[in-house]
Amino acid sequence: MNSFFLLLLLLVIGVVTAVGLCGYAFGTIAGHGVRRASRPARLRFLAALTGAGAAALYTWGALHVLGGDIAAGDGGAGSAPIRPCLEAGGPERGARTLRTSVSVIPIRLVCHTSTGERYTAAVPGYVNPAVAVLSLSGAVLAVGAGYAGELDARRNKAS
Repeated sequence: MNSFFLLLLLLVIGVVTAVGLCGYAFGTIAGHGVRRASRPARLRFLAALTGAGAAALYTWGALHVLGGDIAAGDGGAGSAPIRPCLEAGGPERGARTLRTSVSVIPIRLVCHTSTGERYTAAVPGYVNPAVAVLSLSGAVLAVGAGYAGELDARRNKAS
């Protein structure tokens, strides 16, 4: 039940972050105008947009993990073997699954078997690599925006 509240918190934070970064991105570009925006403003726009994409995808993965965690914790009829693990690992591995745990970075539901094997379930395979690429791209673009802004400030000071 601990992971349930953590995942709900991650969902709320992810949605707020994605919406906030989208608002910042479009506010930045709209304040200057698309065609008149400086290079730093365009880079800030792209950095915020890629950050929003990373937050949205991470939230999507957290939603999958939350669904898998709820299904794994359901103690009703048909709860053994654990359904998300059965779907991900097949009938043989799913039948040996004893418990699940939640990993936050990268976002995943981990199934633990009686033989000590661990495998992931519930999160689509594209989520974590896409979050990593978008996060790294956003960070590079943000650093580039700062560098471009510094170069523009030095050019304006020298003129």
